Amino acid sequence: MKNLLEEIKSESTVSGEKLGLCLILNDIAAYNKQKNINYSEHQEDTIDQATLDDLISRISTVEDAEAFESYVQLQSFVQRAQALAFAYNQQAWNGCSRILMYMIQAQQVEHARKLIENLPIIMTETQYNEMPPPGKIARQRGFALISNEFPCRPKCLTIEDYFIQPEIDCFQEMMSLENIEKMKDKIEYFRRDLLEDGIRRNLAYNTLCSLIAERIGIESFTVFSVDEAPLVEQIEDINEKFIAFHDEIAGEGEEFANKLRILESVFSIIDVGSFYPDESAVERVREKLTDPDSFRTSLDGLVEMLTGKGE
Repeated sequence: MKNLLEEIKSESTVSGEKLGLCLILNDIAAYNKQKNINYSEHQEDTIDQATLDDLISRISTVEDAEAFESYVQLQSFVQRAQALAFAYNQQAWNGCSRILMYMIQAQQVEHARKLIENLPIIMTETQYNEMPPPGKIARQRGFALISNEFPCRPKCLTIEDYFIQPEIDCFQEMMSLENIEKMKDKIEYFRRDLLEDGIRRNLAYNTLCSLIAERIGIESFTVFSVDEAPLVEQIEDINEKFIAFHDEIAGEGEEFANKLRILESVFSIIDVGSFYPDESAVERVREKLTDPDSFRTSLDGLVEMLTGKGE
């Protein structure tokens, strides 16, 4: 910025375009200074208000005034849109957290069920002598016989001297796949309206920052983007847990098939790539940014275009 700033300070009349670029570079320097805890005093200083006022006073033509005003509007857009993009990023995180909570709880239920179904069938000698020939599951799991004089008799044995098989507690059952199917609409809301809408708008804003950086020739303009990488990583983690969940489903036959159907109906792979602006939208926005008035009139609309919702 120093070279450009020194150049326009030495001129009697100021180019609105060049001063606008200085304004943006000034904001970038101020933003880096604010965010970088290792900021060095030897880095580029920001423009003081007196200098800026003096340079503005040297703008002499309507065209230069309009050019400078375009960058003032860009500056205003960034301040507002960055806050919105951060809010959308947090919205998507909220959706991720809620989906993950329901998925993990259902997975824990199935994990507990699977542990129980793989334990030997515990029974008393009385129970073993009275039961019919063991079925397939009983043969697979084996038996563990206990004495009728088992110490915790009041809690573990029925009045007929049968062992009470361990069960999952009622809270866990509430979060089972069977019950989560009843919450499908709620989970779809977390996914569609929180996660997907949030990350799509976050990515649209970031893409616009990159296109503006390209348009004005200042690569560091992308510093105003809202980092989506941790969010994308979280979504990929959800996908991995969804895939792993398939190996946790307990039961067999129709019971297993029904749980698998519920799992793939309520939860499914989240295609992160589908949330990025498509190339045709990017090209349309790139073309619109060639209009000198685009910073003054259409930046919000360009974000909508990049989400796929605008024209």
